[in-house]
Amino acid sequence: MERSGRSIINVEGQTNRPAWADAYLGELNENIRSIVQPTHSLCMELQCHLIGLETKLALTDRAITEELNIMRMEIIRIREQLSQSVHTVPVQLQTLVGRVDNIEKHLAYVRDALGQDLDELEATRDLN
Repeated sequence: MERSGRSIINVEGQTNRPAWADAYLGELNENIRSIVQPTHSLCMELQCHLIGLETKLALTDRAITEELNIMRMEIIRIREQLSQSVHTVPVQLQTLVGRVDNIEKHLAYVRDALGQDLDELEATRDLN
């Protein structure tokens, strides 16, 4: 089977390679390792960073979801307060109008009791 000094010899089912082929394969193996090892290290580092980012994203997503739920509950509470205010504000306004009416009546009574008009009192104060 030997055609030249470089051929592989097959003897009884076993393959014998020449020494130059073994040296070449060893060198090729080392070259491949020198290329693959940094690439593998880079991929492992990227995987660690991606896992960290995924974890941070999940935590951020959970925090945002919680914040949105809190805001939603606050909006519901404010809406309920506004709904109640819509019903109570007219009552409060009527109460305030009644109090102003009472104050005006009392002021009119005081004016009558003093026998003077408020405008006259202010004119007298301005002259002094």
